[in-house]
Amino acid sequence: MREALPVVVLVLGAVYVLAYLPAGPLFRWRLRRRMVRMLDPGLPPLERERAVEVVRRTIPLRGRVAGADVERLPARADPTELRVLATVPPTPDGCPGFRVWLPWHSSPAADAGSDGSRQVVTVHLGSGRALLVVVLGRVGRVDTGTVLATAADRPALGRALGVHTYPVGEVLRAATAAGPAWRHTFGAGSTVVTDTHVDRDGWAFVVGLVRRDGDHGVDGLDDAVLATWEWIPADGLAADGPAADRAAEDGLTAHQAAAAGPAGPACPGAAEPGAVPAAPVEVALADEPGSTAARCRVPCAPTAAGVPGSPGTWTAAYVRLSPTASLVVAVHPADPGVPPRDALAVPEVVPWGPGATPTGDVRERTVAAGTVATRTWHVAGLVRTEARLDRRGRTWRWLLTYAPDETAALAVLEDALQTWRWED
Repeated sequence: MREALPVVVLVLGAVYVLAYLPAGPLFRWRLRRRMVRMLDPGLPPLERERAVEVVRRTIPLRGRVAGADVERLPARADPTELRVLATVPPTPDGCPGFRVWLPWHSSPAADAGSDGSRQVVTVHLGSGRALLVVVLGRVGRVDTGTVLATAADRPALGRALGVHTYPVGEVLRAATAAGPAWRHTFGAGSTVVTDTHVDRDGWAFVVGLVRRDGDHGVDGLDDAVLATWEWIPADGLAADGPAADRAAEDGLTAHQAAAAGPAGPACPGAAEPGAVPAAPVEVALADEPGSTAARCRVPCAPTAAGVPGSPGTWTAAYVRLSPTASLVVAVHPADPGVPPRDALAVPEVVPWGPGATPTGDVRERTVAAGTVATRTWHVAGLVRTEARLDRRGRTWRWLLTYAPDETAALAVLEDALQTWRWED
């Protein structure tokens, strides 16, 4: 689910424990302390204060915990039997909806998170078990320097960026009624989560099955639920045909595959250490919908382009290079008081990690795009090299993420910067 997934799991556990067990103030205080200790130590004081306040509201020392009034599977009921047909409607912003059979009634959908994700299904199954469906957002959206990757890559990235989790088993590919899916299991404390990732019409979804370590009583529930999945298109159009076939092979959504064109070069499934990717594709990049601002060369057609994020922010291009490597060009309003060099002096911090550790100082150099400030960071198990410049009131960011043995990807960033041509 995203970087804060371990906290989601802890909160889910807190709701169950505090709602159904006699947990006193001391237990709640200890649970609070555990969650606060998971905060990134580099978090600025104001943001840390906000995060701590969220923990305090979620886990009050007295009274009922927020979200405790939840639908609960009746005692002794089989948690793997599907009884309730649930419908999640499409949204006005183009996110498709779906119908699916569930073991029990879902609790009301949670409000959207700061990263745009929405937990639309929460089925509490008792004994520390739960079934979740989360709309992560649009594929290609950038949040604190991290791109929301395709379903095929999210498990690998989740494992590389996990700071409070440990992997269980291998990443698996599955054919489901919802479409091609990629599944991985990880642990967070004594809780185990199996996430199944799917994409549809440019949107990222994940079905999460939560249980305690060693509990096999709900094994196969996620497969049973996914077997009943029926999409409700936001635009009334079904994605099928050749584009859907390409999507199944490449791990893209059908609409993304269609947007990439019928014969664009495909990036490799995994980067080979030491290999320098070719750069045969020229792409147009927009700084706002419908307006071409620049062109450059990249190794293959973008997986996503023109993806809106927070107000005024969007992804001009998201180019997938391997399961753990990508080049993202993002644009947002410039802060007139913070030049690019100063902005890179302080890393973006996610409250519950992963933290970013610089590998050197900020450098400035001149390329075809202009004078850019650059810096490289270690982010958990990955490396991120960022270049940025301000132009006409907007900050342009080139974010190259790669595994430590994928340094050949640096040639992709260099070629994009050196072949950059402004059109406006």
